[in-house]
Amino acid sequence: MAVLVIGVAVLAIAGAVIFPEIFAESPGIESSVISDESPAHRVFFENQRGHTLWVYDVWVAETGPERYQGLSGTATLPDDTGLLFVYDQEADDRAIVMREMNYPIDIVFVDGSGTVTTIHSASLEPGVPEDDLTHYSGRARWILEIPHGTAENHAIVPGTSVRITGPTHSFDSQLVPNRERDLI
Repeated sequence: MAVLVIGVAVLAIAGAVIFPEIFAESPGIESSVISDESPAHRVFFENQRGHTLWVYDVWVAETGPERYQGLSGTATLPDDTGLLFVYDQEADDRAIVMREMNYPIDIVFVDGSGTVTTIHSASLEPGVPEDDLTHYSGRARWILEIPHGTAENHAIVPGTSVRITGPTHSFDSQLVPNRERDLI
């Protein structure tokens, strides 16, 4: 009997060493975009007079898998932070769903000229099948997800100007003439 117990223990240990992912605890979905590191980009919202309404420190989702995951499965979104979805070009029909979200958010759609086109206040949809989730859509080159209620609290409305800064993506609406702005 002791030999059998020792044999099973040896097999379990060998299995854990050879196939650790099978024996690891499943932490649930972890974001490949949101990390413990501080966000490296900033999004400035400015009114028609050029006064800054609010600034968000943001993480960037620029690949298909990063945009698909977005904030899904994250526990919370800290105040004054967000997730910026970056696309190669503007489209009239960009959409976001609340797949596996644990908290409501505001979704801000920004066109290629750096102007807010649409804002949605997105609610949780627990237990709703993927095909039945609400599609929050609008015209956008960039989409920003921010804490729920903050767009209204900071007077961010369609027509508000946006400036993005960071190590890999930045543009300044003041530097590009004729509102033909684009991500540099």
